[in-house]
Amino acid sequence: MRDKPYCKAPWIGLVYESNVGCKPCCEYIGGTTGVIPASFMGKYEDYKDSAWLKNFKAMMYLPTMNPGCKICIDQEEANKKFRDLGHGGDRLSRRQKFDRFDVDFHGENKIKRFDYRPGNKCNLSCRMCHPEASSLREEEEIALGRRDKIFKVEDMSDAYSIDLNECENLMILGGEPSIDLEVRKWIDHVKNYDMIIGITTNATNASDKWFDSIDQIKRLDLVLSIDGTGKTQDFQRKGSDWNLVKRNIMKYKERFQKRDHTFLNIAVTASAINFPIIDQWWEEMMALDIPIFFSQVNEPKHYSLKAIPSIFKEDMIEYLEDWKIKNPASDMSMAQKMNWNSNSNTRARQLLEAEECIVLLERNDFDKATHDEFIEEINVMDTWRNESIIDLDNRFEEILNA
Repeated sequence: MRDKPYCKAPWIGLVYESNVGCKPCCEYIGGTTGVIPASFMGKYEDYKDSAWLKNFKAMMYLPTMNPGCKICIDQEEANKKFRDLGHGGDRLSRRQKFDRFDVDFHGENKIKRFDYRPGNKCNLSCRMCHPEASSLREEEEIALGRRDKIFKVEDMSDAYSIDLNECENLMILGGEPSIDLEVRKWIDHVKNYDMIIGITTNATNASDKWFDSIDQIKRLDLVLSIDGTGKTQDFQRKGSDWNLVKRNIMKYKERFQKRDHTFLNIAVTASAINFPIIDQWWEEMMALDIPIFFSQVNEPKHYSLKAIPSIFKEDMIEYLEDWKIKNPASDMSMAQKMNWNSNSNTRARQLLEAEECIVLLERNDFDKATHDEFIEEINVMDTWRNESIIDLDNRFEEILNA
């Protein structure tokens, strides 16, 4: 047993999601034999004194990090490799970010980070998404006979009583927050707090009412979930129209990129769909000139990077290495030392983004079982949706037959 817990999340972190319930950290996935279930399926007022939370805290004292903490484990391994290359930056895992806070492990603590998701209402049905985060994926999975109606916390009104006076970072998620009126109500509740408030949106909505709502937030971290450009974006994010999304991205840039106390960035979900064909969307994504961070798919497993045969990873690594040579930064020492969030040198930042993609591709070795699951899932979804991944790019014909 440890003298101190390996993560401080259960003392200072909170995720409260309508279709999940409560847990200390957005990264905890549970689901493995011997691991505490993925969440406490109930209200916050019951969660805070629950046996579930007490058991989770006890789990933090185990000698090795639990498999349910896989996302942080993977992120820390990738970050170490990236730093071994001589690069700086702040691509820390959630566990490492929590480590900076002082915690009383036997007394009262206040919430420092809070992820709030009042529902799963969404206008997209992304391939790599799950029913808890998309109402359309929920409907699809039920129609396919693979899921029953998902769990829902019927009354989340106790969220409005949570003490947020020491909260430093509040994330507002969906579904799609821009189309959920409960999110607008929540923004009105938190808008006067002096903390960083993050909003993650799929950029399908750039209405004046939505912009005016988030413009009330004093310190805004605005994340656009974009998984590529053109056909790649539209295939992975079913229901997306790249031409509309691109216009909206420009509207977000114009309104928020130079706004005081605001950080605008793009989140790319790295999957077995968009990463074998990086060369199809990379240049256009770079031309947007918005900082990017990449989150690899862990669940559902069949869309993880481990499903990509090695030769296709190697091709994309070669493409990115070549792109780096053709697009050098004026000062590579800056590229190595700069903070990830800096906009002071676009090319230096983009070289780091390319390097991060290379690291993700290199560290996810091909796994035949995952590849087989990918093939099975692609066939099911292509048939169900009356579309073909081969029409996205003919390389997938070889990938599916590898």
